[in-house]
Amino acid sequence: MTFSATSMLAEIGRIVSFGIRRPGYEEGLKTEQFMLERFNEIGLSDTRLEPVPVNYWRPAMTRLAIGDPAADIPSFAVPYTGWTAAEGARSGAVYVGVGSDEAFDEADVSGKIVVADMQFGELNATHLKGGSLFIHDPGDTIPDGTLHCANWLIPNFRAYYESWKRGASGFIGLLGEIPIDGCELYVPYDGFLKKTPAAWVGREHAEAVRSAATSGKAFHFTSTGESCTVDSHNVVGILPGRTDEYILLTCHHDAPFASAVEDASGLSVLLALAEAFARSTEPLERGLVFLASSGHFHGGIGCREFVAKHRDGLLEKIVAAIGVEHIGEEAQGDGSGGYAKTGQAETRALFVDKTPELLRVLEEEVQCVNLSRTIGVDAYLFGSEPPCDSAPFFTAGIPSVCHISGPLYLFDPHDTIDMVRQEDLPKVAELFYRVIRRIDTIPAVDLAKGTTRNRNDPPADPPPWFLPPEFFLGD
Repeated sequence: MTFSATSMLAEIGRIVSFGIRRPGYEEGLKTEQFMLERFNEIGLSDTRLEPVPVNYWRPAMTRLAIGDPAADIPSFAVPYTGWTAAEGARSGAVYVGVGSDEAFDEADVSGKIVVADMQFGELNATHLKGGSLFIHDPGDTIPDGTLHCANWLIPNFRAYYESWKRGASGFIGLLGEIPIDGCELYVPYDGFLKKTPAAWVGREHAEAVRSAATSGKAFHFTSTGESCTVDSHNVVGILPGRTDEYILLTCHHDAPFASAVEDASGLSVLLALAEAFARSTEPLERGLVFLASSGHFHGGIGCREFVAKHRDGLLEKIVAAIGVEHIGEEAQGDGSGGYAKTGQAETRALFVDKTPELLRVLEEEVQCVNLSRTIGVDAYLFGSEPPCDSAPFFTAGIPSVCHISGPLYLFDPHDTIDMVRQEDLPKVAELFYRVIRRIDTIPAVDLAKGTTRNRNDPPADPPPWFLPPEFFLGD
């Protein structure tokens, strides 16, 4: 099967044109309608929007002014945090370093604005390789050790919750460890509405804010916006097969900005596969369920809702699930506050359970299409579920695989269409086209051999990065 990078890029362009696609935003709802219309144009049946309630959170104005006369510092509201009064919060600031217990015990933060240096996890190739089930890296280009910081993981974000618990009037997180300038970071994205107003400040202004907090200058912090509960939607379409069994394909449609790699790139694969199978003269034995899920940036709620809604119906007929996320260029800091592409694909993981049949097919087809810089990774290497949007299908006991990468720019406005790894779009589509063709005739009982979890297991606990504030507060 031949897939067109040009056609797939055109789909990405249309999705990006809607703008910022955060959960519940009008731009996100337009994307849902677009996906529904495309499913109908392709000829899928039983197309529908399934409601997914989300906390709509939209900042209107974020401003940090320091000293007298006031000097404005660029800032960006931390997702799902609270709002100040319209006139803002005026108070002194307390610098707590990285937010250790000792720092909080030594400071009185009640009614003050807390300033903290944020720490980040790392994306480590040695760790991925250590949990690998296979590696396809013909050029031997995946280094050992750290690939780059994992700016979606903030181990000391508990400093924010400690500030909330101790009655701070605001929180300022300094992004000094991120390799580019700028304060626009859409993390965390757990979907939980929090009480204390908070903002990020970029590394280029971190020292100025840190110094002002320690020298006793007055801070004036304003963060206003709107929060309410609205319905977003999972978008579903079905291509019937000869039997009543199904293979599910999924990708989330929401995004932190007008993002291209996250995850318009995955949606382009979803649409290309829907079109390819709908037009094929060689029908599959099994039907295909296409799911453009909502609320990835709301604690991954969309796929969880789908699994819960269909657990006693459609889910029982799904014999395998495939997730597609992030077909992107590798980038690193350019030393001048921006990004520089390396010319390589971002190292990708194919998270897969230790199911021999699916694993065998997957490894063979990765080699066949020559999808370079690919590590087949044990789905449970990072804990209770794999770090991907389709994780609930793994934990529901369904033989599953998810393609995902974690480039540096996923959570900021630099995720533009030029960051899509164009030559890999048709390769990823062809990979899963071939995988689906091959597993279509493998008996469900054989596909399921080796799954870590069973179909009747209770839902898995959410991973640490999606846990609610109560966990961190110890309530």
